Order: sequence, then C-alpha cells, then structure tokens
Amino acid sequence: MKPVSWIADPGLLVKVASEPLALPGDLQRRVEAHWDEMRRHHPHFFRGPVLSLNSVQRCQEGWFLTTQFTDFAHYLYSREHLGLADPYRVRVVFAAALVVSSDRQLLAGVMGANTARPHWLQSIGGAATWDDVEDGWLHPAQSAAKEFREETGIAVEELSLAKEPEILGCTVDHNGSVAIGVGYLSRLSTRELLAAIDQTWPERSDPELDRVVAVDLGARGVRWLRNETYKSVRYLERMVRELEDWGI
Repeated sequence: MKPVSWIADPGLLVKVASEPLALPGDLQRRVEAHWDEMRRHHPHFFRGPVLSLNSVQRCQEGWFLTTQFTDFAHYLYSREHLGLADPYRVRVVFAAALVVSSDRQLLAGVMGANTARPHWLQSIGGAATWDDVEDGWLHPAQSAAKEFREETGIAVEELSLAKEPEILGCTVDHNGSVAIGVGYLSRLSTRELLAAIDQTWPERSDPELDRVVAVDLGARGVRWLRNETYKSVRYLERMVRELEDWGI
C-alpha cells in the first residue's frame, strides 16, 4: 500500500466549490438504497456534509486543494463499493486538532461505538461544514477548533496555549484523503489536559469519542501505535512523526 505522504505548508489553501457534488442518477439511487440499509442497522447515523478532494496542485504561493461537499451517505457507499480510480470515490478532507502537551504528547481519540469506525484510534477532528467556509475558502483552524470542542467538551482557548494555533501541513493517504494538521501547543501537561476532558464526559449522552489518549511524539509513539490493541488510522502515525520537533 502506498505510504502516507506529508505536505509541509503553513499557507495551505483549500478552495470549496459553491455547489455540492451532483451524482449521476443511477449512482445516486444506489447511494440512497445503501443509506436506507445502513440506517436500518445504525439508526443513529447522521447524514451530514463531507468535504471531498477534487485535486491537489502546487502553485507559486504553495499547495492548493480544490474540494467539493458531498454527504455521509455517499461517503459510506464510496468506502464499500467504489474503487480507488472511480471519479466519484469520496476522498475526505478534514482538519485535525493536533494538541501537544507540555510533556510532548499528542492527544488522540478512540472512536465511540456509534460511529462509522468504532474503537479506532485517530486524531481529534472531523467533518468540515459550510460554517467553516468563507468566500469559497475553508478555514481549517476554525473547523479543527469546533470539532475539538464538540468531541472533548474543551475549547481550544482553555488549553493555555504557548503560541497561536498554526496550520502545519497535511497528510495524503493512498485513497487521496487529506488530513490538515492544525497545531495547538499547550502549556498544560498531559495529565492536566486529560483531567480537564474527563470532567466534561458526564455532560454528553452519546459522545463521538469513547476516550482520549496521549501518544508520544516521534519513533516511540510510532512503536506504541503499531503495538497498541486499538486499530489506528494510517495518517496518525505520519503526524506523530512530523510533530516530533514541532514547537521546541
């Protein structure tokens, strides 16, 4: 399988098409039928927006992504039934909140039972929405901050940041999906961060995350990810590598 690549570019630009993706009639009918079947087994699934990659380009100013919104039903169908070369395969673009503690650990989330990937370990972050788009451009830091608060109950303003949030770049996996890394360097220790998140847990009846864990940066964290009993998304290992010297 093709390794996950890393594009280091704090000026990464993400253009969002003004209209959502329109599927051919036959494909749309198959997506609808598949969604109806999924809902019978997973009635809690929500048909929210999903941002999908159209192209990755290099311009004079840096890297430039073109994207278009589709929805969760199309994403689920695509994941199971559309091949890598299919022009209608969903290649998800989302912003990941990369919160690094004062003792150099990255916060990551174990997905809850009622999600599309139960018990998988991934970065804290999630789907962009139209609220994260202004004048046709995605604001990754805004999207990452929103998702971090939704998933942990903590606002990024409460992290005692040592520096301003920073777009670090993005990963691109074998599918063409893109995780945009937004770095948050905290003055708080891992223990303090996890304790603050634990205090918010009883307030949420059906949290998207089952729990939040801390992963060492660099080679030690990569070894832990490979030996841990949780399955982890492939881009997380690459981010753990790239963050090793960030903020030092």
